[in-house]
Amino acid sequence: MPTHSKLQNPERLFILWVLLALALLLPITLLLQGAFPIFTVVWLIVPLVAVLKTKDATRMGFRAVPWRQLAQATALNLGGYLLLTLLLEPWSHTYEQLLTLALSGSAPDTTFAWLLRFPRPQALTGMLFYSGLITLFAEELFFRGWLLQLLQKRWGVTWAIILQSLAFVIPNLLAALALPSPQGWLYALLYTGLGIGAIGGYAAARTGSIWPSLISATLSNLIFVILVG
Repeated sequence: MPTHSKLQNPERLFILWVLLALALLLPITLLLQGAFPIFTVVWLIVPLVAVLKTKDATRMGFRAVPWRQLAQATALNLGGYLLLTLLLEPWSHTYEQLLTLALSGSAPDTTFAWLLRFPRPQALTGMLFYSGLITLFAEELFFRGWLLQLLQKRWGVTWAIILQSLAFVIPNLLAALALPSPQGWLYALLYTGLGIGAIGGYAAARTGSIWPSLISATLSNLIFVILVG
């Protein structure tokens, strides 16, 4: 995870990270025989263009956070999401059905397709790094980074958190509509809108950084895949 010393020139690191993520999408999709993540391309390119124009990666939430603040915000983010999910999952099995949906068909979701192509330890490791460095990184960069900070300047912190949470629900409606009711509604409104969007948005607004929400999203994804996969 980036530190103050490594982020003396965050724009170079940001541009390198995003370009490398974009370059790896196609070969990894071919390797996993999965569906090409077109949304990930959008989530990466929009902040990239913004940084190329402004020369300021911190506006995307790509900024260092003191370790104590990072740990506190991440613990709050991760704890809140895990608590919410642990209250819902035992009786709704929403995440379990989402994982089944993501792995079904001839072209599975590349975030989870590692589970089909590799033995368990290698699959979990591949999924962890791929999601944390590419797919989930792209989501957090766009919604809890670029969009949140853009809205925050115009509408203030509270409305920025709410609006980016609602915006985050929209692309996830594709998966939500493919799930049976009530799991689809639970996934869209609580797992996605509240659990990831609002709680992650609060952590990002509190720190001005995507790192707490990215760490939380990556670890929670791994935890629930282990538990229900």
